[in-house]
Amino acid sequence: MLAVDSRNAAALARLGDIERRRGDFAAALTAYRRLLVVAPDDASAAWAVAVLGGDRLPEAPPPVGRIAPFVRMTDFLPSALRDRLLRDVSAASERFAPGSVTVGADEGINLKVRNVLVLDEPTRREVRSRFLPKLHTVLPEVQRRLRVEDLDMERIEMTVTALLNGGFYAAHRDAGDHLETRHRLVSYVCYFHRAPRPFAGGDLLLHDAGRAGGGRPVRPVLYSRIEPLCDSIVFFPADCLHEITPVACAPEFGDGRFTVNGWISRRRRPVVGVRPR
Repeated sequence: MLAVDSRNAAALARLGDIERRRGDFAAALTAYRRLLVVAPDDASAAWAVAVLGGDRLPEAPPPVGRIAPFVRMTDFLPSALRDRLLRDVSAASERFAPGSVTVGADEGINLKVRNVLVLDEPTRREVRSRFLPKLHTVLPEVQRRLRVEDLDMERIEMTVTALLNGGFYAAHRDAGDHLETRHRLVSYVCYFHRAPRPFAGGDLLLHDAGRAGGGRPVRPVLYSRIEPLCDSIVFFPADCLHEITPVACAPEFGDGRFTVNGWISRRRRPVVGVRPR
């Protein structure tokens, strides 16, 4: 960690931001904790400490300077399941196709925005049957830490992706005003790949929000860099602005960055009928 004046709140805040952009969350957490010693009423620092320290989020987000909340779990995939997934995707290379993307009112393949391969539906259903039980075991902890109480365990979307050489995904949100996505509440992404890691890049960047509820990113752009560790899984709000950095790897399909990822919906609320007069 860089050395800064332990009494300089602004320097400690900048240090925490720098370490997050580097992906060193332990160093960032130390900086924000030191900041709270100097400025115990700093709501942004308290929020950051809760996110990076694995605690439950404060009841109210800070009015400004809010880092994207996320839950990261390592060693999520049992080795047998990971090896099975690797065998499945390697054998199904011809069943992957470029993923579509929605830009404005248009939906289609746009490799300038999203260069990601997506597994076809029949094979994806096979993966789902093996992956879903493991996902269900951790969702109560995710709900607790992210303070979401209305996840619908029966409405979990799932896909399998491959990022090969040059693959990336520009900044976007998984939930929006579109009918197909507005019900999404939490996004998740689980990483797996060959060992040792055969690619570089493919980091997940979770952008900070400027104001609580506003959704706009801060300027300059601040983010938390999450490295695609094999067997790890990350959960974050589906309306969080995020992107995937470009991947560099050999041309062989099996050397790519693979994920099981998707979205968990908001529980449907019963429609209250109008009582007759």
